[in-house]
Amino acid sequence: MGEKRWKAWVLMTELSEKRAGVRLKSGEGGCSVVVDFGRKGFYASYTPMTDNITQTLPLQDGRLLAYADYGVPDGWPLLYFHGIPGSRRECPFDAAILQALNIRLIVPERPGYGRSDWQENRRILDWPDDVAQLADHLGLDRFAVLGFSGGGAYALACAHKLGERVTTAGLVSCVAPLETPAMWDAISPAFRGLYELAATDPSLLEQQFAPAAAAPEAVISNMEQSISTPDKAIFQNPDFRTKLLTNLTASLHQGARAFSWDFHLAASPWNFSLMAIQQPVQLWHGSDDLNTGVAMGHYLAEALPHCRAQFIENEGHYSLFNHMAVILRKLMSG
Repeated sequence: MGEKRWKAWVLMTELSEKRAGVRLKSGEGGCSVVVDFGRKGFYASYTPMTDNITQTLPLQDGRLLAYADYGVPDGWPLLYFHGIPGSRRECPFDAAILQALNIRLIVPERPGYGRSDWQENRRILDWPDDVAQLADHLGLDRFAVLGFSGGGAYALACAHKLGERVTTAGLVSCVAPLETPAMWDAISPAFRGLYELAATDPSLLEQQFAPAAAAPEAVISNMEQSISTPDKAIFQNPDFRTKLLTNLTASLHQGARAFSWDFHLAASPWNFSLMAIQQPVQLWHGSDDLNTGVAMGHYLAEALPHCRAQFIENEGHYSLFNHMAVILRKLMSG
């Protein structure tokens, strides 16, 4: 954005109204933001920042951890954990929203995705160790976490293992532990075979996914065949589709191994108790989600002792991206 002036108007309403949007308008010099929460509003001035899309951190075991750093460098820290598959390029928030809410959004890539090195035999509970090293490197004593879809397990793992260092956790369209028949039933038939194979033979799943790594556009076309009607609508949005393609291309940079292993971990025991998580958790789930059925959201809401849940009618898995402005505001305001 350079020296241009941007004026952002963000209309935030309650999730039940299912409306939130951002409009940007160019102007002269400096920069100003208007955020309107109902009838309350405030103005804030800021200098536009350049996103640091590809940063790397050498970890203690010699692996490289890649991450992106968006938003306000000295803002409130939020670590966002991408879906399956996903990458550091998965940023569902407009820059104007991050700036207006004074948020620093950090998006690390799990091992084997994008530019992050593979980690042999990793488990979900290994991830908080990487996150702690990243937070130390960035000088973050405490931070919030937000997980989308398969990333929710990793947000909860961080809350469980890092204790008071995690201030709050957000879950959007998240998978639940597949520890009961009801949770397996919550997976639509289109995805159930994938999870069953992932649980028993992730290597074979990787072989089946290998051609997709070379053709991210085909992955999107395949995804469209098994998603809900609200999700099909957002897939027709050119901006969303472009961002999704960018994310998938980065995600599959090293092939399909991380993708397959993540599904394996999601379908296997998580090895930590949801009941033991003491931080406040906020959860959002669409009623028409076919990827992670709404029963998963209800399961998590009941199992987590300090969870506030919003179940949004006539929304799917990806269409909750339309609500991300409201979600971010609610998550960071507690």
